[in-house]
Amino acid sequence: MARVLSALILGPTVLLLVAYSPPVLFLICLGAVGTLSLFEYFRMVRSMGLRGHPWFGYAAFWVLLAGLHQKWLPAAAVIAAVLIAGFLSAMWRQDPLRDRATGMMADLLGVFYLGFLLYPALPIRFDFGEKLGLHWTILLFVVVWVGDSMALVVGKSIGRTLFAPYISPKKTNEGAVGGLFAGVLAAILLQHFWYTDLPLPHVIAAAFLVGAFGQLGDLAESTLKRAAEVKDSSSIIPGHGGILDRIDSLLFAFPVLYLYLLKLYS
Repeated sequence: MARVLSALILGPTVLLLVAYSPPVLFLICLGAVGTLSLFEYFRMVRSMGLRGHPWFGYAAFWVLLAGLHQKWLPAAAVIAAVLIAGFLSAMWRQDPLRDRATGMMADLLGVFYLGFLLYPALPIRFDFGEKLGLHWTILLFVVVWVGDSMALVVGKSIGRTLFAPYISPKKTNEGAVGGLFAGVLAAILLQHFWYTDLPLPHVIAAAFLVGAFGQLGDLAESTLKRAAEVKDSSSIIPGHGGILDRIDSLLFAFPVLYLYLLKLYS
């Protein structure tokens, strides 16, 4: 019941923010989600025995996110500045050198993991036109949410063959395939009844990529959780775990859809 209630509250809230937020508010929302996810990430880092520097991570994440959006400097310069700051932060710490180096690597992974993979949600929403951007963004969420739900249902019902037993022992090939095709079907229905302005061949291709990479994003976060020996990134969302648990699939889906729209659709 807690899982259902949380979904009924979070789902419409996300869709309302996507539909009505101007670019600056949208960026702030992405930053808030990324900051909470970084908090959970650094908890897992500590569980792995690494000494990360969370406050550097939060600051660098916001610099990266804002720099990519505002274009104060070329993206390469922003990335270089964050990397240099990471090394300088490690050099000034008082920990043993090995802890400084591994902590720095953990910091930078978290910053780039959340910063680079969350940011493409912004250009997807606003760089392809107000209406089309909204439709593509909602389609992405629908594909990922339907795919996640159906993968769970199919996996529990008829799942027999483990998909990635060492990383995620409950996921099955049957569930992965069922979730993938359910997400594509949801996208086709969405295009047929509401989003007729989106070309069906592109909807099918994009939905397939989003669904497939969404599942890989889920496995990527599961890799971190298994390494940290935790079930969930946190317990902030009743019945669902942490913020990072809810956006792990989206983190791979955002950049993949953005690249598709930029290079193939446009």
